[in-house]
Amino acid sequence: MRFFISANIKSNRPLYYLILTFLLLLLLYWASSWVYFYHKYGFTYSSSFKYFFGDPNFPERISISQLSEDMHVDLFLKAFYILVLFSLFLLSSFSEKLKTTLLVGTAFFGICVLLSDLLIIYASPLFIYIKLFSFFVYQIISGLVLFLTFLFFLFMGEDKTTGISNIKLILLVFSLFLFLFTCINFIVFFSKMGFTIQSIKNYYLGDPSSFTKPKTFEGMFKVFHPHLLSMAVYSITVSHLLLFTNSKGKLLLGISLFLLSFLDNLSGFLVRFVYPKMAIVKVFVFLLLQCLLFYTSLLLFRSSKA
Repeated sequence: MRFFISANIKSNRPLYYLILTFLLLLLLYWASSWVYFYHKYGFTYSSSFKYFFGDPNFPERISISQLSEDMHVDLFLKAFYILVLFSLFLLSSFSEKLKTTLLVGTAFFGICVLLSDLLIIYASPLFIYIKLFSFFVYQIISGLVLFLTFLFFLFMGEDKTTGISNIKLILLVFSLFLFLFTCINFIVFFSKMGFTIQSIKNYYLGDPSSFTKPKTFEGMFKVFHPHLLSMAVYSITVSHLLLFTNSKGKLLLGISLFLLSFLDNLSGFLVRFVYPKMAIVKVFVFLLLQCLLFYTSLLLFRSSKA
C-alpha cells in the first residue's frame, strides 16, 4: 500500500531522477504557498480580518459560498499533497517515530488551517490567530519533511522495512481529509444553489426576482473543465487504494466513482441547455455521489484501523 511509489527507487535511475524532479516541483508548491497565503490573508490579524469581514469602514463579511469554495479546493490540494509527500518520505531510513510525529503534525495543523475559517466566521474573529499559527506550523513541518525527503534521496539508503503502522497512518489521514472534503461539498452545494428543484433552476436559468442572470456556457465550462481532471484523479486514487482493502465490490465502487463524478459535473449543462426539470437529476446524482464518497472514505478508514 505504498500508493504509486515502488521500492528500490535508487536502483531504477530513470525513476530516481523523475522523483527528484517531482520533489523540486513540490518544493516550488510549498514556497508558493507562502506567497499565496500572504496575498490572500496577509500574515497579521488585521489583514486577515479584512479578508473575512471587509474594511472596518465598509464591513462586508465574506459569503459562505466563497468560503466553502475555497475550503473545497484547499482540502483537495492538502489531501493529495500529504498523501504523495509522505508516500515518498516513508521510504526513507529515518526513525518510524519521527515519521509518525511529522505525519500527525502535518495533518493536524493542515486541518486546523482549513476548519479555522468556519470558526472565524461563526464563532469569533479571534480564531484568526489560530489560522495564522496553524499555517506557519503546517508550512514549517511540511517543509521539514520535504527537506528530509530530499536529504534521503540524495545521500541516504532506502528503508527496506517501512513500518506498516505508518503506511496505515497515511491511509487514515487521507481518509479523514476525504471525509471533510465530502462534508464541505454539501456546504458548497447548499450555499450556491440549495437543495430544492426551484432553487437549482434559478441558479442555472436565472431569477428576475433576485436579479440573477442565466449561467453562460463559458462560465459553466470554466467549472466543468478542471473538475474533469480533479475528479478523475480523486477517483483513480481512491479506487487504487480500495484495491488493497478487503472490501467487496471494489471494481464496481471504482467505476461508480468515475461515472457519478462525471454525471454530477455534466448535469448542470443538462439543466441549463437541455431541460430545466433535469434539476432533479442534479440533486439525485449529487447526493448519490456524496454518499459514495463518504462510503469509500469509510472503507479506507476501516482499512487503516485493521
